[in-house]
Amino acid sequence: MRMNIENTIITAARALSKNKLRAALTSVGIIIGVSSVIMMIGIGKSAQLDILNKIKTYGYNAIAIFGGPNHFFENDLETIKKTFGNIRYVSPVCNPGKMQVRGGRYSYDSVIYGAGNEYFLIKQRNIVKGREFTKNEIYRADKVAIIGKTVTAELFSSSNPIGKRVTIQNVPYIVIGELDSMGASLSDYDNDNEIIIPYTTANQKFLQRSFFTDFYVSVENESSLDAAIADIQGFIRKKFHIPATQEDTFRLYTSKEKMGMAEDISAALSILLLGIASISLLVGGIGIMNIMLVSVTERTREIGIRMAIGAKKRDILLQFLIESVTLSSGGGLIGIFLGLIIYYIITVAVKWQFIFSFPAIVISFSFAAFVGIFFGFWPAKKASGLKPIDALKFE
Repeated sequence: MRMNIENTIITAARALSKNKLRAALTSVGIIIGVSSVIMMIGIGKSAQLDILNKIKTYGYNAIAIFGGPNHFFENDLETIKKTFGNIRYVSPVCNPGKMQVRGGRYSYDSVIYGAGNEYFLIKQRNIVKGREFTKNEIYRADKVAIIGKTVTAELFSSSNPIGKRVTIQNVPYIVIGELDSMGASLSDYDNDNEIIIPYTTANQKFLQRSFFTDFYVSVENESSLDAAIADIQGFIRKKFHIPATQEDTFRLYTSKEKMGMAEDISAALSILLLGIASISLLVGGIGIMNIMLVSVTERTREIGIRMAIGAKKRDILLQFLIESVTLSSGGGLIGIFLGLIIYYIITVAVKWQFIFSFPAIVISFSFAAFVGIFFGFWPAKKASGLKPIDALKFE
């Protein structure tokens, strides 16, 4: 039995080697399909990782509250933090906007934010040089600033910015800290092109007010987000006497919502690529079946001779199945390497992380082999069903 299988494999290999070009062209559909699967899985994983990293720029388990016409004060945030135990950090946020700033001989347009120290914890920003604000600096509305890496690069040629001055609307601010690099957000906003000053300073110098309308909070874990949202909504509605029949006059956004949007986009992309891969594999499978049917017709006399000298039906069936699986599996291997190469080129071009997935390779190869068996069975069955006398008479 073992000898028969070995002979059958050798015979199948010889049959395929007689027409290498036809065998190669037959496998094109499988190659495209498998490479598409590899790229689909790889790009999907890399995109999800990139999206996760970008969503982290929004804040870890964070809720952004935009108060609209509602005004808040420091004691409101203290009450929220003390009253609701699932809230970990709270910080006012003021956004005077994008302004031209100067540092030494250079100028650059940067986004100015006013915030407290817990803002950095909410946003998971580390101060890699210098320090955070002191309580006195916040209380006195001092002119101090913590800047991002882009600001450092543009104004100070990436040298140590601590102790240097940045001028905002002709008023100098002392740089007391530099943030780590966070990169771009989902909207391609440069998180490193920011200058953070105390929220009291932003209110007095730019907004001319003593209150703030926006603030950020973060919770201990993701499971607490919904409860925290309900608590904050209830607190604000009660504070500003918003009737139960009236809609919220404020807005709340969470990183969870952004993640949901990103997952929807990623799922749609995966479905699109999966559709392309499925069509390619289907076309490749039909191509294999057609070529194998042609091969059966061309080799009818050969099949008759083999049967006449003792080959059994299962030997003929196995030979043609092996040829079909060899075509699909060979195409699958080429498709895997081609898919990995193209996927790597894409990740380099868009600056994503390359993720090697061994299960994806196993699934792709197994699917390619299954296509060979599925579409090769009918031609193999037809070949094994030939009668030796009829096959020998075939011209």
